[in-house]
Amino acid sequence: MTATSKRPIGALVFGDTPPGKIVDVCQNLENSGFSELWVAEDYFMLSGFASAAMALQSTRRINVGIGAISGRVRHPAVTAMEAATLAGAHPGRLRLAIGHGVPAWTAQMGLRPKSFLKSFRECTTGVKRLLNGETLSEEGEYYSYDAVKLSHPAPDLDVLGAVVGPNSTDLCAEISDGIVLSVLSGPKYVETVKKNVEKIRAAKGLPAKFDIVTYVLASVGDDKEAVRGGLKGVAGFYLDAMGTTLMTGVYDANEQLQQMIDQDGATAIAENMPDAWMDWLTIGGTPEDCIQSIRDLFDAGTSSIVLCLMPTSDIDTQIKRFSESVLPNI
Repeated sequence: MTATSKRPIGALVFGDTPPGKIVDVCQNLENSGFSELWVAEDYFMLSGFASAAMALQSTRRINVGIGAISGRVRHPAVTAMEAATLAGAHPGRLRLAIGHGVPAWTAQMGLRPKSFLKSFRECTTGVKRLLNGETLSEEGEYYSYDAVKLSHPAPDLDVLGAVVGPNSTDLCAEISDGIVLSVLSGPKYVETVKKNVEKIRAAKGLPAKFDIVTYVLASVGDDKEAVRGGLKGVAGFYLDAMGTTLMTGVYDANEQLQQMIDQDGATAIAENMPDAWMDWLTIGGTPEDCIQSIRDLFDAGTSSIVLCLMPTSDIDTQIKRFSESVLPNI
């Protein structure tokens, strides 16, 4: 096994991973020294809970995160039951993240809420209360219960939020145990979120402990320009899909980004974005470049980093390169 890093660094198992390869990827990550792995539930690709079960059962030590499920696609009682089952079978190794879900996907299922905030609050608080062993009998705007109680509660399981908008981030700071930050989250954004979370939790008298998990597009190789060139198309896709947010706003990039979106979307972004954007958009380049980018994110306040290794078609090569040339130096 390759020596692990001294800081929590994981990798994402993407939704385009063939189901028959999930176990191989998870075992490779553990054997290569990664301290955690996260599984995506991108509709309609791979199940988050089923993938996490495969990951937990086929490995021995590595922590497994589900990041993230949409709170709308399951009743909170079912989400809590699923999570508690895995947490009970593999104590201390599971984390769960709940988000709104990509609006286009929830709309396809007729589940897009009228109020994302109310839905998120009801779901997250319901899941946490059930995991803590409470019996719920109440009627909500989105979810109702009649004497619902878990047979196997899991009070130690952390429930994080996976949200982006400022109002959602504020609510997450109040009701969740941590936050999963989307790809495109550079150090300045991480620092901004951390300060905001600390302010909100202090004002409400909540415990200071609050995890910040940061997803990052990542690739390492000997040729910095070639590696970053390969990442630009993916970064452009996400920038176009997310639009102008605080993630780019903290870098004063929103006006320029909107112009490129209006011009030709992801194609214009990939072709015209300044090279300097890649310094905070990605962890990409030589091993030395990647080591510095990772250190910058930890210095900004992230609790753990989840590498979204590119290209996904060659993930085994990227796992090997990061495990040999990057992780031991963090």
